[in-house]
Amino acid sequence: CMLAGICSFQLRREQKSIEKVNLRNFALSQKYDHANGSVLAERGDLYGAKLSTTKDFAEVFAKIGDNLAVDAFRCSVLCNCESSGQTSPDEKVLECSDCGLGICHACTSRHQIGSHSLTEVITSETKRPNPHEFEMKLRCAAPSVLVLGKAWEDTIPEATGLESYSFQLQRVDRMRGHWLLTYGAWEDHGSGRQVAEIRVALGQIGALQKELGVAAYVKCFSPAIRHDNPKRGVLGDSARLILRTKGQSIDVESATWEVKGAKPTKSSLDIVGSDPTDSTRIQVGLNDDAAKALKSHSAQKKFTKNFPKSRNSLLHYHKKWKTWPGTIVVSGDENEASVNGTYKKMSCEHSIVLSALWRRDETDDSPALYLYLRPDVMRTDLDVAVISTTPSYRDNMEICELKDWIPENTLVEGTHSTNVRFLSWEPAPSLKLAVHEPTMAIEKRSKPFHDQVDTSKSDSSPILCEMSGLSNEVMASILQNCTDDGNSDVVTIDLYRKMGSQNAKKLSIVAAPSLLKYAAEGLLPLDLLRWYKLAQPEKSFGLCESNYPSRPVEKWTAVKSIAKRGKTTTESVKYEREFDAKESSDFYQKLMNRPSAFEASINKASGRLIIRMNPLVAGHQAAAHLVRGRGLGEDFVRSIDVSYSLSELSRMGEPKTKEFHVPNSDAFEETPVDGMELPLYSRQAKALTRMRDIEAGKVDFNEEERSEHTLNGIGWCLIGKASKMTPLKGGVLGDAIGSGKTVVTIALILSGIEEARAKRSVKDGKSGATLIVVPPGLVRQWDDERKKFTKNKLKSIILDSTQSLQRYTVKEICEADMVIVPAGIIEEKGKKTKDRPYTELLTKKANGIKIPPAPSNGHAEAPTIEGSWVRNMQSGPSIYVGNTSEQKHRDEQAYYGHAYAENIKKLRTKSFGPNERAVPLEYFSWDRVIVDECHECLVSTKRQDQVSKDTDFKVQARRGAREFLGVGCTDASSRPLLARTAFWGLTGTPLLETEARVTELANLMGGTYLTGSAHHWRKEERESGRDIFLNQQEEGSKSREYRCAIQESCHTYVREACQRNRGEQLAVKLERKQTFVNMSESDGAKFLKAIKVVNLESYSIRPDHLGEKAGDALTVTASSAARRDALFEIIDSIQKDEPHTKIIIFANAVYGGHESALSALKSSGRKFCHVDDSHSVLEQNEIISWFRHTDATEEDRARPRILLLSFNQAAGHNLQEACHHVIMYDPMYSGSDAVADASVEEQALGRVMRQGQREDVTCYRILVKGPNGEKCLDDCIVERNLDEDVLRAATSNFD
Repeated sequence: CMLAGICSFQLRREQKSIEKVNLRNFALSQKYDHANGSVLAERGDLYGAKLSTTKDFAEVFAKIGDNLAVDAFRCSVLCNCESSGQTSPDEKVLECSDCGLGICHACTSRHQIGSHSLTEVITSETKRPNPHEFEMKLRCAAPSVLVLGKAWEDTIPEATGLESYSFQLQRVDRMRGHWLLTYGAWEDHGSGRQVAEIRVALGQIGALQKELGVAAYVKCFSPAIRHDNPKRGVLGDSARLILRTKGQSIDVESATWEVKGAKPTKSSLDIVGSDPTDSTRIQVGLNDDAAKALKSHSAQKKFTKNFPKSRNSLLHYHKKWKTWPGTIVVSGDENEASVNGTYKKMSCEHSIVLSALWRRDETDDSPALYLYLRPDVMRTDLDVAVISTTPSYRDNMEICELKDWIPENTLVEGTHSTNVRFLSWEPAPSLKLAVHEPTMAIEKRSKPFHDQVDTSKSDSSPILCEMSGLSNEVMASILQNCTDDGNSDVVTIDLYRKMGSQNAKKLSIVAAPSLLKYAAEGLLPLDLLRWYKLAQPEKSFGLCESNYPSRPVEKWTAVKSIAKRGKTTTESVKYEREFDAKESSDFYQKLMNRPSAFEASINKASGRLIIRMNPLVAGHQAAAHLVRGRGLGEDFVRSIDVSYSLSELSRMGEPKTKEFHVPNSDAFEETPVDGMELPLYSRQAKALTRMRDIEAGKVDFNEEERSEHTLNGIGWCLIGKASKMTPLKGGVLGDAIGSGKTVVTIALILSGIEEARAKRSVKDGKSGATLIVVPPGLVRQWDDERKKFTKNKLKSIILDSTQSLQRYTVKEICEADMVIVPAGIIEEKGKKTKDRPYTELLTKKANGIKIPPAPSNGHAEAPTIEGSWVRNMQSGPSIYVGNTSEQKHRDEQAYYGHAYAENIKKLRTKSFGPNERAVPLEYFSWDRVIVDECHECLVSTKRQDQVSKDTDFKVQARRGAREFLGVGCTDASSRPLLARTAFWGLTGTPLLETEARVTELANLMGGTYLTGSAHHWRKEERESGRDIFLNQQEEGSKSREYRCAIQESCHTYVREACQRNRGEQLAVKLERKQTFVNMSESDGAKFLKAIKVVNLESYSIRPDHLGEKAGDALTVTASSAARRDALFEIIDSIQKDEPHTKIIIFANAVYGGHESALSALKSSGRKFCHVDDSHSVLEQNEIISWFRHTDATEEDRARPRILLLSFNQAAGHNLQEACHHVIMYDPMYSGSDAVADASVEEQALGRVMRQGQREDVTCYRILVKGPNGEKCLDDCIVERNLDEDVLRAATSNFD
């Protein structure tokens, strides 16, 4: 219907006045066509039925209100932070006495509250009920069915036929200030249209109203669903009942139903304004330029021909647009409840539409009244000014509408008189609403559900509940779209396949109200939210093919293509995935036929609805992710714990957003290490203790996965949980920059060196060495640190290239204590562009298939794939909607990983003699693996990958490093690098602000499984279109409960596996200096041209306004001539005072800053150093080493004083001994990830601002502004990167 409304010319709405739409053209043919869409009594479920004893609605809900109204208000949404199902952790809640804004004390620091008059409505002494527990209480107390009395059809024309319908409870919603119960009436026992609804609010009836109570509203849909002249726009309520608290209880006697007046009274009022104040447009910063631009713009007639008539221009600002009245005097109302009086403007901002709110104060004779703008949320008409008894349009308490009125009209004498429409509610004491006892009943089960579960039978589906009393008409309605051959009394209801959504809708109407009430009363044969343990079946959990069928294995086929360009013919080979057609078809059949967790059926003979539940389905599917594809043995599989729980989707709360907090090592004892030339600090010795505990298997972690299955139409959710306590296989040492992570690691190696040497075996390729994987520029630095702290107690091998590897034998590598290798070695380039010496060596030694160069595209997260499974066809990308250009990048990445893995498998089947040289590193098993600056391999944006030629760790090198480290490999036994003891990561900026990054890090550090790992996007980075599609078919959307489990798993991992310690307080000071320069007029013109694509021409634009189109504008500012001049001025000023000092310049390679700085330095003729693609790893280390140490010889002093690095080259270098001046040429910006960018800048500054620095450090920043000093992109980015919260997240909130 929505699609038809958008696309159909006849149904499209341009304005509210066009109402002559004939819905007969769009209605499906049926036997009730003669009624022209009217609501017929004979289609109601109560038609011709004699009702049993009923109770009066007012009396029933008055009792509910007496018991629950206060709690309903207290646990309702009282702050915006609670709108997603959470409850504010703060004990105090404030309310604005002028506009009704609610805000908890914790949120006041994140909102502009200076304009509000806040007072406490919830104090620290007030106990707020748990909203989920309150919902259960409310479901228990509230009736499931309501019916209209006899006078409704006579009193309200649009209620014709509704007395024959029952209203079933459909929703219970937590709203602002109250809880809302929604009852719906449907034709044909739920098979037809919804014809009406009743909404019951419990708690605060209107904003700022102190009396709590109950409000009921009846809305009839017949005006909108009739065929002839259906009503368009907002459909108002037909009747209401307000039950207010009087004293200690709700007053029922004085309450009466009210109906809307047949025709609103039209009149006119004089509305005069005075005391001018700034309008909202002025407050938000608009100026005359905006007004002039609108006035000079000529709108096309086709867009304005249907504009409603108005005395105010709809295309440009009013002549008084800068001011609004501070005081409004209303006169001319001769009604008894007059709206006349003086209205003062409230100062409230951002909580009212356009911050437009005027109030007439309350007196002894009259209530407070509010004048505000009611928005047309459907955008079919103009916003309308109204006068209401509350300051919120959501309360439906308006008493007067001002036609064609804006605040500026009060300041011009000619527009003081305003036409108005009074909205009246007239008493209708004859109307009654009744509570009807449902004819269907839930039968209580005598035996607990869990006692009926038999894990020895895969099809064990005990009855969860039964509902009796279904009439033939109800059963016919539910089974309308089900397969019924007529020969069986029991018919299964399809809830998950072709007709699933339609059948679920009927079930939600007919059965859900009673079933949910039954569950809320605790009458189900099992407890909600309680975990029940399942015994291991004969076929271990997770291995059952009927519950979780294995997907067909993909194969790769070479496809040759020949391209001709002139006389040149080029032959290329591309590898494509293949799937066996029959295997794919068989798998599809298994997938469709796997047992369901829930089964709903109708017993026609006894008139029963039967709900069965099979916990084994959830258990098998949860365990499958935990045990499959991880190389774990049968003992592990049999030892996992599997349990299940039944929950309700409505009871699941959103996970509370909380920052990752990395603990320090203060609670541990110190571990002394013999043989260290310099002793460890206390914090370092404690960190070593924690690392040794993990390596000894003393620290366990609960690996867990879940599987969720929803009973569509009811909202029950069966959750299966598989878990296993396993020793951690590694972790992260994330000490602050300069705090000595390297020395702690060296101490770890030295402390266990005798054990490592005892376990080495040349014959089996077991090396006693710790393999240290580092960014290319840190290879030599690690060896220098080894010598510094251990002399020659540890034997070290440096493999800076494939050529270096060819010099060492198997025996030498096995007998080493440390092997240092650059992370990107497998993507080391040879003499030709496509040459890869390392992977060529691997292929040769393994006698395997050729490994292509790493892909340079497709690193972004896999998009959603939509489409249909095509049976009896090979599954290929072309058959899935939305799976076009991005899939080829995933295929390239997949084949790269496949070819690399296949060579490793073959390599490990080989035997190499002790004197064999050039054996690839993947052949060996290592005592442990250390990944220095581990975030470098994990964190990079798509833009950083595309523009990385100015860094030593390029996109292909990053990809190679991820493959080398096994980031996407869940099977620890088949990883490229095998560690017997542990897998450690070192980083000064752990970047643990999202669950996705923590999950990725845990997988890297030894393959620890965190909840949700099976669905991590790194896995989908290389999957086929088929598999991405199937992931969604198998898993579906994840509930809020599952997201909570993911969050808890990630936080637990950080607490157990990560540690971060501060170094000793530095004795030196850090001074940050900012140099502001204005871009030239010509650069300014280029800048405005670059941002023209977003129709904004202002130097003050923010990067987030430009989004992905920020690149061109940032390139202009990065290459500005003013920035270059500022760089030379800073260098000159430094060298004037310290002519021999060494200066480090960092520049952003993502948007051209590094290229600009490099070009400027070259053209200036100054002597400087930089590292680029032409330098080998050895040369890179040598260049950087010149700036690592102070000058000792004349040759040292003759070398350049300036080192230019990109931010991507910032990590890991120890430059504090010789440098104390840092210049940030341009700010780091790679996209919307502020935490990643801030961490990169902190890494850059940390090269010199670290332990061992003896001089005060100065950090210079160059900020480019507009030609006349306008705030520009640099200001916004620097402000963002230096934000305290961002920096705290970048350093992972350590103690």
